[in-house]
Amino acid sequence: MDNQQIIKAPKISVIVPFYKVERYIEKCASSLMQQTLEDLELIFVDDCSGDKSADILQKVIDRYPTRDVKVLKMEQNSGVSMARARGVEMAHGEYIGFCDSDDWVEPEMYRTLYEAAILHKADIVGCGFVEHKEGRETFIQFDEEEDKEEKVFSFNLFGSVYGALWNKIVRRKFFIEHNEHLGDGLSMWEDSLTLIPMRLKSLKSVFLSPCLYHYNVNENSNTMKFSMKKVNDSIEATKRLEKYFQQEGYYTESALLINFLKINAKEVLLRFPTQENLQLWRNTFPESQSAIWRYPQWNMLLKLRAYLVSVLPFDLALMVLRWMRK
Repeated sequence: MDNQQIIKAPKISVIVPFYKVERYIEKCASSLMQQTLEDLELIFVDDCSGDKSADILQKVIDRYPTRDVKVLKMEQNSGVSMARARGVEMAHGEYIGFCDSDDWVEPEMYRTLYEAAILHKADIVGCGFVEHKEGRETFIQFDEEEDKEEKVFSFNLFGSVYGALWNKIVRRKFFIEHNEHLGDGLSMWEDSLTLIPMRLKSLKSVFLSPCLYHYNVNENSNTMKFSMKKVNDSIEATKRLEKYFQQEGYYTESALLINFLKINAKEVLLRFPTQENLQLWRNTFPESQSAIWRYPQWNMLLKLRAYLVSVLPFDLALMVLRWMRK
């Protein structure tokens, strides 16, 4: 008989990219080390953080010598998509999950998700989360246990509890097979663009009501700061998703979602009334003008503003925009 030890694959691999999170990494890592699921692989990916994050992380790891932990380092700062991809390459778990390095999880989170995945033979399992913002807690849950196609194409359900990667686990082989890489290199909506093709291809997705993930709204994170890169990435994300839906035969089902995303991708430009921003607003997705009056994120005054600056002569539109900005 072969005496070579058979190494059993972990039940879940959790991938945690980190970058300049020395204030948060200890709480995040400790919550992962304290998981009640034993067969857990933890993969931390240092995206060239440059602060004390790696040192703090190592001190946490040293306190839990029996945990299966890997720490990888990117050769250069590459962003969360590339860091996650590196982690996926190194993962061996039956399922994979992702945790943001400034968040934390309840001790039973991954055991609960894994047991549900096995019970239902599911490709994707998610749970609710608690949003922490300015000292307030908001509990956000799924409205149904099972995913449905109409939810994928709902603008009101785009992102948040349905669109986040960090409150879900995905069967690793399924993730690799159905990752269309739509979100690669983007700083906006990369989670939703990764998950949407998988949700459409999944034979079974299960969403649990307990809020087991803690989402920390970090005002200093890149996702909370305005920049033209974020605007351009939102525009690019919308183009990629529209192309994907067309290629997969979902043109009709996705039409309203795409029109709303076209508005959403550029709406921040109207908050900063410069000639350049107004020109970009008018030149980007002009076909979405017909959806302005149905756009659910705006009241009637904001809808009127968007319509007027789309149809008035340029100089007059800029005057109106600046007047309404006051």
